[in-house]
Amino acid sequence: MFENRTNTNIKKKNYSSFFLSFLFILVFILILFNKTDYFLINKIKGAGLDYATPITRFISSPIQIINNITLRVNSVKNLEIENLKLKEEVVRLKKWQTLAIKSSRENRVFKKLLNSTSHNIDIIKTASVINQSNNLYSKLVTINAGINFKIKNNLAVINEKGLVGKTVFSSKNNSRVLLINDPSSSIPVKTLSDGAFSILKGANQGNFLKSVFIKGRKLPKIGDLLVTSGNAKIFPRDILVAKVIDVKGDHYFALPYVDFNNLNYVQVVKSK
Repeated sequence: MFENRTNTNIKKKNYSSFFLSFLFILVFILILFNKTDYFLINKIKGAGLDYATPITRFISSPIQIINNITLRVNSVKNLEIENLKLKEEVVRLKKWQTLAIKSSRENRVFKKLLNSTSHNIDIIKTASVINQSNNLYSKLVTINAGINFKIKNNLAVINEKGLVGKTVFSSKNNSRVLLINDPSSSIPVKTLSDGAFSILKGANQGNFLKSVFIKGRKLPKIGDLLVTSGNAKIFPRDILVAKVIDVKGDHYFALPYVDFNNLNYVQVVKSK
């Protein structure tokens, strides 16, 4: 009986040792499998990443190209919009520049007009030339001032350079001015050098003045300056008229100081 117990104990010890060994081996195998599984998974992930990246890049490449094209198109549109805005700004600035230049010119003309006015003259109205009739037979301009500014016939008209003409007709708001280079004009003048008296009228060409009467047949010299004499009581005296450029026989030709092709502003005046 004692032997049976001893054998039983031995068997239990053997089973315990076997079971512990089995558990140890099993745990070792599980640990090894876990390590191997982790390694395989990483290998699979790495291989998948290596193979999937080019495919993904290939698939996404058209999308990226389309996105880039879209961005460039939008950029071009934005540039076009900016260019249009800049062009509009340039046009606006040019308009302001033109207005500024025009205002500056007008101010210079007004200053010259004020400086050209002598103490023997009363200014009735400063006006703008709004129309010009310049042909072989008549030299007329229209100004934007009339009876409403007390303008009547036979008033002298000047600008910053000298005598322009005289008023010949006035409506309520406008007046017609006969220029001194018109063939029907008649301007009493004198030379500044010696005060010799003569009368000028417009030559047929319209660019020059021609003498039609010379008092005492005293001809001026080329280069002499001619001013209004004040004898006709239409033109105030001492207004610059012309410069003698040619003397022929018993008459002479003079070039007006006023540029009749560029008349912008004039003054209607009378003697004090």
